[in-house]
Amino acid sequence: WAASQNSKAVAVNNLGKWKTATQMTALTLLLASRDPSLPVQGALVAPGVALLYVSAGLAIWSLVVYMRKIWRILLK
Repeated sequence: WAASQNSKAVAVNNLGKWKTATQMTALTLLLASRDPSLPVQGALVAPGVALLYVSAGLAIWSLVVYMRKIWRILLK
């Protein structure tokens, strides 16, 4: 909807791409930590959880950036 109102106002930024990359990496690490055949199984949990928190932070940051851009359109 916002893009149809003014395509330049809500241009895509890279925050969403970084959020998705950190989220997918976190999930990969957490799933791998469940594999008993890996010798470093327990060492994967902490980085996986940390990346999930980073991903959540990037999601909130991306939301704030998006809302700041779209707010002007919503007020019209």
